[in-house]
This record gives sequence, C-alpha cells and structure tokens, in this order.
Amino acid sequence: MKSKNKFLDGNWHPVEETSAENLKVSGEIPEELAGLFLRNGPNPKKFDEANYHPFFGDGMIHGLRLENGQALWYRNKFVTSPNGFGPNTHVMKHGNKIYALVEGGLAPVIMDEEMNFLDDEPFPSAQNKRFTAHPKIDSKSGEMHAISYDFNEYLKGKEQVHYVVIDKNGKQTKDQIIELSSRPMVHDCAITENYILVFDLPATFNLGRRERQNKASSGDYPVIWDEDHNSRVGLQSRHSDEITWIDVPKGFLFHIVNSYENETGEVILDFCRYDKLFDFENPLPMGHKPFLTRWVIDTEKKSCKQTMLDDRSMEFSRVHPDLDGQEHQFGYMLNDGSLNRFFKRDFFKDQTKEHFLGGNKQAAEPVFIPKKNAVSEDDGFVVGFVYDKTSDSSEFVIIDANNFSDEPLATVSLPQRVPFGFHGSWINLD
Repeated sequence: MKSKNKFLDGNWHPVEETSAENLKVSGEIPEELAGLFLRNGPNPKKFDEANYHPFFGDGMIHGLRLENGQALWYRNKFVTSPNGFGPNTHVMKHGNKIYALVEGGLAPVIMDEEMNFLDDEPFPSAQNKRFTAHPKIDSKSGEMHAISYDFNEYLKGKEQVHYVVIDKNGKQTKDQIIELSSRPMVHDCAITENYILVFDLPATFNLGRRERQNKASSGDYPVIWDEDHNSRVGLQSRHSDEITWIDVPKGFLFHIVNSYENETGEVILDFCRYDKLFDFENPLPMGHKPFLTRWVIDTEKKSCKQTMLDDRSMEFSRVHPDLDGQEHQFGYMLNDGSLNRFFKRDFFKDQTKEHFLGGNKQAAEPVFIPKKNAVSEDDGFVVGFVYDKTSDSSEFVIIDANNFSDEPLATVSLPQRVPFGFHGSWINLD
C-alpha cells in the first residue's frame, strides 16, 4: 500500500467491498444503541497515481448495524448513482430518506437501511437537484437548509451560489440564487433562527495550475487561494430574499461546530479556522493547521470579532444533532495531524477534555449520539471508526460522553480496515 501520492498511501489506499456478521465486541454496547452507523469517503475504483485527489475519489459508504448489545453486521459499498459519480463526502438522514451527499452541484443518492442504493428521485418536482455535503437541519421545523455551488455554473463564469430549502417531507421549497463577486469553494454553511450564513472566503475556483502546466499537477484540485479576495459572510434571511454582507478576518473553514443568535441578536459562530489553504504551489489541503475559533458577528454594526478558543489544532467538528442553529454548550472534534485524540469542548466553561485513543491509532470524525431520555446536552455517546497502524485493521469505538476521557464502553472489531474518509451519521432504527 505504499504510494508516492499521500492520498493513496497507507490507510488512504482503497479497499474492496465486503461484509461480515456477528462481529467481535470488547466491552458492552449500550442496549439503547439500536441503529446504523454510516460513514462516507473516497475509494477510487481507478486512478492516475500521480494526479489522484481524494475529493474526486468514488464514494464508498461503510456501515455498522447495532442492536440488543450486539454488532449484527458490517458492510461497505460503492455509492451507485444514475449520474455516474457516486457522492463521496457525507451520508445523513432527513425525514424518511437517507442521502449520500457531495458538493459541487451533483444530486444526492438515496439509500435504504440495508445499504441498498435506490432509484428514488431526490426532491421530487425540483427543477434542479444540485445540493451540498453539509446541509443543516432545523429540528424545530424539520427543514433542511443548504448553500450549494455548482461547478458547471462556475465553469461557465457564473459567480453565484444557491440557497436551497427542503421541507420535512423531502420537497424543495426554495432555490434562491445569491449573486457573488467570485466563485468561492463553499464546503459548509450555518443556520441560526433568522439566517443562513454564506461563507465567501478566499479559496476560490480557478484552473490556474492546469493552465500554467497544460496538465493537472499532482493531487490537483481546481481551487486556489486568492490573497486579494475580500473575506466576508452573508447573513441571508431565512424569511425573505434580503442578504447582509459583513467583512470577516481573512481565513478559511471546511467545517463549523454550530451557530446561533444570542440574546442581543449577535450571531455566534464556532468553527475550525485556517489562516490559508490551497496555495498556488500547494494544491493539497495540507500544510496549514485549523484551530477552534469563535466569530461574534454584530448585525447592527456589521462587524466581526474573532477569538481563538484552543491552541491545539483540530478538525471534523460535530455538535448535538438536534441543535443546528440553536445555542450549544458542547462540540466534538478530532485532533489534526496525528489523529489519535478526540476533543470535547465545553463552550460555557471554556474547557476542552480529550480522549486519547493510543499512539498507533488514527481516528475518523467523532459523531455524538444523544441518549433517548437524555438529562443534559452531553448525555450520550461519542462514536467513530479508528484505524490501528500496528495491525493494519480498524475498529468502531463507543465512548461515554459524560466520562469522556475514560476507556471506551465498547470496541467492535471490523473485518477489514476502513480507509480515511470524510463524514457520517448515526441512524436510529428502533
């Protein structure tokens, strides 16, 4: 599994489809965890080793079914799509549909609870099915909100993104064009009670590397850092077409923790911030560290105050699944670099706890699962796939979020390693 391309080397190397039943469990799986854990990521079927980039790898979803304290099965399958390319970035449930997702203008793919990919049409009657990898669900209304950009529109020179709303029944109720002055990479979005946040940041669509070299460079991706780009956030009203643009400190984000409006009407955004990314000579999203950061956006003064919350680099931030757009106390992150620690941030107490997985372990995104009768926001479990470099194998860990630094409650041994990937979700099935 050695490769000169970082994203084909070691645990990035693709695997074959497989399945197994009645998996070995160390410890005890909580009885109330009856459902399916799904994780999406790139697993290229074919690749040009010199030029392969994981953002273009074929989507593969890894699934683990838990019930009655047992790990019933593990499966991994390529995402099959009528559009050809299988979405490779996220998988999540909205309403009664499970969607495999990717950004850039492609439609989601619907799958069932047995990990079969269906011919069902997403968002029936919608004129265009373009979507994104990181929509946000308002648990109060059941609506799913997204900011979507379209590579095909960018190629045509159109400087715009789309504000898309899907109601609780899976029907598209809005596809509003938001005009921009550039073509930014908008990987994530955020909602509050009254706004959806549009991140117009300096990582912008550009074919400059290809045009200079007349070919793709190693690991190329058509996004380049634009130092002259004015960093700003659009506060797009959820109730009208009005949008307010506010300048913010220069930087970039892949992922937010969450956002909300405080009692004075300020917009609070917690996220993992990069000083810079996608330099011209560095097409890979590497070389710059993300740090947990808070923006306090004053909607009256149209100003933004920035505070770094922790001096340890961290990424793949998650929050309680029912709190998108609402005030949160806790967030969960993975340490950037060695990938062997989960972090639990208490934003009220300004404290961060860590769960050390082991010197030879490398984890994926931590996902929080609330207990069914939770008595506090952090009453639940933190779960995720973990790769063991020593044994070249993977496992699934279940951590008590209230006793975050303790040993896992349970560890499930998987029949093969799970390559590094992107995002996933817990799907309750009881």
